[in-house]
Amino acid sequence: MLSRLTAIPIICAIWLVNLLFRLLPVSICWKIGECLGSLCCTIMPERRRVVRNNLRIVAKQHPEITVTETLVRQVFRRSIANLTCSLKTYGMTPEQLSKHVEIEIPDQYMQDMESKRGTIVCLAHMGNWEILTKIIVSAAPDNTEFGAVYRPLDNKVANKYVAGEREKHGCTMFPKGTPMTTLSQFVKKGGNLGILADQRAGKRRKYERPFFGEGSARSKLPAILHRRSGCPLYMAAIYSDTPGKWKIKLFPVEVSSEDTEEIVAAITASYEQIFREHLIDVFWLHTYWKKPRVKPRKPASN
Repeated sequence: MLSRLTAIPIICAIWLVNLLFRLLPVSICWKIGECLGSLCCTIMPERRRVVRNNLRIVAKQHPEITVTETLVRQVFRRSIANLTCSLKTYGMTPEQLSKHVEIEIPDQYMQDMESKRGTIVCLAHMGNWEILTKIIVSAAPDNTEFGAVYRPLDNKVANKYVAGEREKHGCTMFPKGTPMTTLSQFVKKGGNLGILADQRAGKRRKYERPFFGEGSARSKLPAILHRRSGCPLYMAAIYSDTPGKWKIKLFPVEVSSEDTEEIVAAITASYEQIFREHLIDVFWLHTYWKKPRVKPRKPASN
């Protein structure tokens, strides 16, 4: 009962925000987001440091990138613009979204869908990533199954509402922690599964692997699922060249080994490629690399 009561204000807030943004054009939502991004950059010094640190780590591997306060502000403006637009696109149908989205799908992926061969698509926190569960479904052949792994909300009732909204257009939502056998069966039966696997997913240092040259404990789920199912791996990039419009590009992840660590390395290389090519579209406000803890020195004994 308590869970239901606490969910009421959350659901009402979501409904009211969606209602408000449905009245606004996408272009206006984008401009509002950019203004809010500039404001956030000014009043959030800790988050500004996170963005700056993330960009500096990338720049170490790619000296052509110069980390400036202007670049940091651009990241804030683009990230908040995408988040603001997601409030608008959340209530849009795939048909309405198609006017704002351009999709580039390789022939091999279309063939895999048409032949009911399951696929594993590595997703990233970049662009307006929330639209993927709607727009990819609309571009696929009839009777193609899609699914996505997501992190549930703490409130079960609110989570059920949000997940239900995401599933309205034919995308099955699998909460984080879903048994591997369930996910494996889904793709083996021809399902196409999207997995966000770019951000940190653990604290233990033994799970860290190089990401732009620095250790980052990210999920191995796409690699393990690929090994178990034999289904091909793809990478999805979503970015903007024009305000209020997005491009989605899918391409295969080239895997030359069945070793899990080698597969993870191939996925990592693909993430690095799309992050480098579309730098300000990445949600760098997240701490991608955890700073090592420095143990306090014990006082010297006399």
